[in-house]
Amino acid sequence: MKKIFNTLFIATLAIIFLSCKDDEIKTTETATTGSLDLASLVVSYDPSAQVLRSTDVGNFIISVYSTSNNEKKGEWVYRNLPEVFTLNAGSYRLEVASHNPQDAAWDAPYYFAKKDFKIEVNKVTPIGNVECVLSNVKVSVEFSNELLAVMGDDCKVNIGLGKGTLDFTKNETRAGYFTVTAENNRLFAYFSGTVDGYIDNTYREIENVKAGEWRIIRYSLKQNTDENVESGSFSASVKVDVSCYVVEQNVQISVNEDVIEDPEGNKPGNDDDKPDTPPVQENGPVISATTFDIDEPQVVTDDLIIQVNVTSEVPLAGVMVDIESTTLTAEELEAVGLQTHLDLGNPGDLRDKLEGLGFPVAENVVGQNAISFDITQFAGLLSALGEGTHKFIMTASDQNNVQTVKTLTLITQ
Repeated sequence: MKKIFNTLFIATLAIIFLSCKDDEIKTTETATTGSLDLASLVVSYDPSAQVLRSTDVGNFIISVYSTSNNEKKGEWVYRNLPEVFTLNAGSYRLEVASHNPQDAAWDAPYYFAKKDFKIEVNKVTPIGNVECVLSNVKVSVEFSNELLAVMGDDCKVNIGLGKGTLDFTKNETRAGYFTVTAENNRLFAYFSGTVDGYIDNTYREIENVKAGEWRIIRYSLKQNTDENVESGSFSASVKVDVSCYVVEQNVQISVNEDVIEDPEGNKPGNDDDKPDTPPVQENGPVISATTFDIDEPQVVTDDLIIQVNVTSEVPLAGVMVDIESTTLTAEELEAVGLQTHLDLGNPGDLRDKLEGLGFPVAENVVGQNAISFDITQFAGLLSALGEGTHKFIMTASDQNNVQTVKTLTLITQ
């Protein structure tokens, strides 16, 4: 009996000893976490933004990221936020977004804000107020009453901005919202349809469009003063005119100076007025299309043949093609082994791919006096990507260093 008692006594002492050791270990652990006080978060709108509309802040998405590796640590809907969120000590970023944005959508303003904060060990960090601002571009299209009276039901305006496009019909009153990633962006506006029984196509580009703006594109009729226009046609008396305004804090500011006007009339695609573009020089290379006027934008159809010819009295030194498109992005081109900048005279690793697409390259360009290439194959790719505006900016230079620049504009519907 005594032996059993001694055994139990020793076992009890061992348990007490181990328990004390365990408590000692726990109390000497070093804490590494702190807390984010999400209950202190207050989401608000920019009160000065004319473009904001009423929306439910409770549905906004709250996300927390580590700034060191951009890893998402948590995400909630605003109305379901926890009061406190535990994080390791370090630097973080809180983002507030109204929704997951689309490239283009009707009546879908995208509000966004972000705020950096730090978590310290054993401390609670308040986040406070976060003010959201409009982070996509609002676009409205308006038609004058005089123009509406003579517009056919087939009339529409295709707006392209960033990667998104939307068609505004004559009865469309909603605003379109476009996601943009660059600081300054280019807006494409293409009016097409029957006006007073005659087909009218008017294409304009508006530069320096920024996130947070509200751009209003207005179409109206104006007198045509061109004495060379054949009498009896619609354009002999009036034509469609376009202007653009930006609305900012209840003030409408005309930005007509940003509208690219063709001095020869409604000939979209004329890029002569762009900065940093080499001027077309006399006796330089000539760039033309076989089946249409290369200065006129072309709507892609199943039977459109897109063959470009380059001729030069002085042998060519090179030909380059730069692609600007609302849908044929750098990512899409990379997927088929191409780039937005194509140097036909010095193709590098793209030689086989370009030759397979029908482009002359290297020695078949440099030193030649005439070349042709057919990019009809691109039409299928462009159509598959949906509605958009696509520019192929071609620069041909001869061995006297004279350059010619032409832009082929294709529109998919």
